[in-house]
Amino acid sequence: MAHVSLYRKYRPQTFAEIVGQPHVTETLSQAITEDRLHHAYLFTGPRGTGKTSTARILAKAVNCVHGPTPSPCNECAQCTSITDGANVDVIEIDAASHGGVDDVRDLRERVAFAPASARMKVYIVDECHMLSTAGWNAFLKTVEEPPDHVLFVFATTEPHKVLATILSRTQRFDFRRLDADTLAARVEHIGEREQISFDVGSVALIVRAGDGSARDTESVLEQVMAFTGPKVTVEGVTAVLGATDDDLLADMAGSIAGGDVAALCRLVQRLADSGHDLRQFTRDATEHLRVLFLLQSAPDADLVPGTAEQLARLRVQADRLGQIELLRAVDLLAECQAQMRRGNTRLPLELALAKAALPESSGDPAALGARLDRLERRSGVDQPPRSATSTAEQPATATYAGADAAPAGSAPAPSAVAPAATAPDVADDPAVTATPAPVTPDPAVARPSPGLSTLDAASPPASHGDDEVDIELLKQSWPAVLDRVKQQKVRWHALASMGRPVALDGQTVTLEFKAGHRFHAEECGGEQGQRIIGGAIHDVLGLRAQLRCTVATEDESTTAEDPEAAAVAEREAMEAAGELPDEDELRTQAIEMLRRNLGATVVDHTADSGPG
Repeated sequence: MAHVSLYRKYRPQTFAEIVGQPHVTETLSQAITEDRLHHAYLFTGPRGTGKTSTARILAKAVNCVHGPTPSPCNECAQCTSITDGANVDVIEIDAASHGGVDDVRDLRERVAFAPASARMKVYIVDECHMLSTAGWNAFLKTVEEPPDHVLFVFATTEPHKVLATILSRTQRFDFRRLDADTLAARVEHIGEREQISFDVGSVALIVRAGDGSARDTESVLEQVMAFTGPKVTVEGVTAVLGATDDDLLADMAGSIAGGDVAALCRLVQRLADSGHDLRQFTRDATEHLRVLFLLQSAPDADLVPGTAEQLARLRVQADRLGQIELLRAVDLLAECQAQMRRGNTRLPLELALAKAALPESSGDPAALGARLDRLERRSGVDQPPRSATSTAEQPATATYAGADAAPAGSAPAPSAVAPAATAPDVADDPAVTATPAPVTPDPAVARPSPGLSTLDAASPPASHGDDEVDIELLKQSWPAVLDRVKQQKVRWHALASMGRPVALDGQTVTLEFKAGHRFHAEECGGEQGQRIIGGAIHDVLGLRAQLRCTVATEDESTTAEDPEAAAVAEREAMEAAGELPDEDELRTQAIEMLRRNLGATVVDHTADSGPG
């Protein structure tokens, strides 16, 4: 006996055997039971989801000798002939090869004849979107008012190509892509019938290759069985399909999270040496990162199928990457797939993986967002939060002028940022300890996030109470406050250093700026200045201060610091810290941004300029 492929051998023969489409089978069964069948149906959906099989079962249901019945017997002459494709009254037409107007006219003429032996003539038009416009127009009247003994079933994977006039004359059923659990159960059922055993993980690879199609999944299973025999292994599935092992995908995601370009290059080399299809790896890698993004963005939405163990492993990988990093990596690999179609496969893949691992290698906004995402994530994950009572582990960060004579002037130690999963941008409030002498900051201790203060975190206050702080203590502690501001943003340190505290009324601190520094006063007195500078005062002294910024007249100025010298010093500090690019670099970056984002072109005016 000739071999019969699995998808034909295990084709559903009743509505109950159709998997994953209850909204279709139950509706049709109820319509048959209540004698409410429509004269024309349109079955749409991805390939291999049961459209043609459902149409054949519908033909058996209306023509079974025990029917019409939603449960055909599959034993009578009508049922067996329909199953074998030998029933003259059930006509299957491939519109891809019979879609012309002449073919439709011939069909239209034969529709009028009564069925030879069946109760109804059933026309199953597969891939009906391939019918020409002229063919549909010739078919229009027949579909609208067919004879009572005729039932039309149109099947298509592209319903948007079907004429609206036909859509309005049919009842449409949308077949859905099958989920992984349904397909896995189907594979295991067929394996039991065929006496096939599966290694752990092999069924998942087969289902992934099937991509939601029952027919494709069964075809993949048959191909794997032919290679591995009765014992299906993960290695066998990988060898046959070129599928990427989950461990390789996990290594890839981990290397991107760690910025390890060398490991990614070695991974590509290993794939190339083993003869692995790099296009298939790129597709698998894109899907893997997409799954991580879904787990990270909607962990409770049940969007990712898999066992509890598989999901736990995926969540661990997802926690190592930020959302912006994942989005950018998926976008890079998707673009890489398009580049691979033009011939070269290895170079686009290596470049995409390297860019994903090193966002600092690109200057586009997505890369900048990925860099910030990575910095925030690492500051929260790599540094555990410190207890406010662990003062022994928190070094001071500033040295006061006259610290020998002022033991109350204390400096706080920055604490680690809270974990990224809860509040990635909010720093814990550090404990304040008195220090009689300068102490070098510990570089291992995480600094607070730029632009945010511990005042925003609503954490416990420092050791000084509001009643203990007076203007003298505030003046003595002002260098420590400025140092705290500098830890958060050099720009705000430059602004705040142009003023000094001159009065304290309750919680209102008056900062006086030298004449000519109205801009500095307005900035520091604004919302962000109140937050950053006021937060620094709270960090150092425990005083929740409200700033009042004034500008002295030329004769009354009490600010001793030379503004020009301070500006030069701050600029040099920013350059030393790498926060202030030189003018040539700024100009180059600006031109590149205009060229990339707006399509600007650099024009040399010197060549066109004439005398004068």
